[in-house]
Amino acid sequence: MDTGGGLSWTQCEGCKIPPEGRCYPQKEDYFPNSKSKSYILVEPKLTYQRQYGDGSYSHGFYSKETFTFHSTSSSSPPLKFSNIIFGCGIKNHLRSSKAFLIAGVMGMGDDKESFVYQIKNQIGGRFSYCFVRNDVENPLPMYLRFGTNIKPPQSPKTLKFQKAVFPVYNVNMVDIGVNGEQLHLSKAQMFAPDSKVKGLIIDSGSEFSHLYEKAYDAIVSKMDKYFLERKGEFTKENLGNGRSCYSRINGKKYNNIPGVTFYFEGGVQLDIIPEGTFQRNIDPRRKEIFCLMFFRSGLNLNILGAFQQVNHKFIYNINDMTLQFGREDCAKNG
Repeated sequence: MDTGGGLSWTQCEGCKIPPEGRCYPQKEDYFPNSKSKSYILVEPKLTYQRQYGDGSYSHGFYSKETFTFHSTSSSSPPLKFSNIIFGCGIKNHLRSSKAFLIAGVMGMGDDKESFVYQIKNQIGGRFSYCFVRNDVENPLPMYLRFGTNIKPPQSPKTLKFQKAVFPVYNVNMVDIGVNGEQLHLSKAQMFAPDSKVKGLIIDSGSEFSHLYEKAYDAIVSKMDKYFLERKGEFTKENLGNGRSCYSRINGKKYNNIPGVTFYFEGGVQLDIIPEGTFQRNIDPRRKEIFCLMFFRSGLNLNILGAFQQVNHKFIYNINDMTLQFGREDCAKNG
């Protein structure tokens, strides 16, 4: 489910046919479009290509199909949307370690080809999600909600999306903070001079957050200072991979671990919880190692990825171009 992408696509049976076809392994069967009575190939020469920042890609044909959603209530009939444009993937590659579970990408971006734009009249232009922390054991399923099925979070905050050169959900970022303390960054520190998007892109399809190098360096510098002031408890780790990691004797989980805050126009702020700022691992010497899960952006863009969105409910409204969000325990969002 990708708020940074437009066209939805899935692997079609043609990916098994050489020499053009290429599939990656998936849990379900590849979509048998030749057996579907409602499948329509838009035009044989009309192809799509989708490339992703991690090297993943999907190439195939623009197609139409009926999308069916089953109800959790046995008394309610399935909901059907006919003639939804999607990509029938013939040549596909996914680099994710979870690729086996992924049959394609559901495009939910600010793009006329996206699934949410195609059904916006039926859902009032609204969709919502709430990501569970990745350290929660055996979490309940996470739900993508539409229209009247969405309940607002407690103490919701609202931002207006800013128009950008690319069709992305972009919000007007004015500063970044660490452990509740603003860094007072200038625009030159937050945005590359040649960047076509001056803001923060909300992207569920990006696993982690990426920041312009000067903003990233400012966060790392502040983190180093924070942990150095607690030298009796923490040690800086050099794992040889360029990551900013810190360790201490095991046992305290996320206590005393700082978070990151994004500040927006109008005094609105988004507090990234420690569990969404650092990944915690236990090494064989029974040490806790915390690695910062923000990265330098190779695209000179500021992107808020899925890892940093945990334990917040996000509500997108593509009719009035607003983002509403608030803190929530997403593991209880049944």
